[in-house]
Amino acid sequence: MASAAAFIFLGSIFAHAQAVKTWLMLSESSQETCFATDPAEYTRLAASGWKINAIGTLLGQPKPRTVGLQRWVKGFDKGNDRIFAVTAEQAAAAKKAGYTLEGVMGQVATTQLSPKMVPVYHFVRDWRNLWLIDKADQVWAENNNWKLKETAFWIWPKQAS
Repeated sequence: MASAAAFIFLGSIFAHAQAVKTWLMLSESSQETCFATDPAEYTRLAASGWKINAIGTLLGQPKPRTVGLQRWVKGFDKGNDRIFAVTAEQAAAAKKAGYTLEGVMGQVATTQLSPKMVPVYHFVRDWRNLWLIDKADQVWAENNNWKLKETAFWIWPKQAS
């Protein structure tokens, strides 16, 4: 897991950044999603057929009413499953289910703090998880027997370049 090591390293530099660009990537062929904050990871995923579901922003430092977004992964024969935990209970459940913590990506909100914030929806099928923002991809997920579980957390919109 070389990318996991790079990912965890990135977590150590987030404390110095005010905003962290994130790409929510979707692989329709393996039916998995992944938040990427590392441009090299985004490029690698895009080059291997993953598409952008959404682009947003995480906070690089804790602020009032924000929580750390933990990225957990578990491999299986056709790919990976990821859990994005925002509570201690979610993290404990991921660990108990055999997921490996890759790191804390940045700060998100568990409630909508402003009208411009973007909801991230959690879909499930059997023991697998998808995280989606784009409405068209939500329809794709439902057409592939994924069920909406909840609004998992909120991120900030993509910052202007």
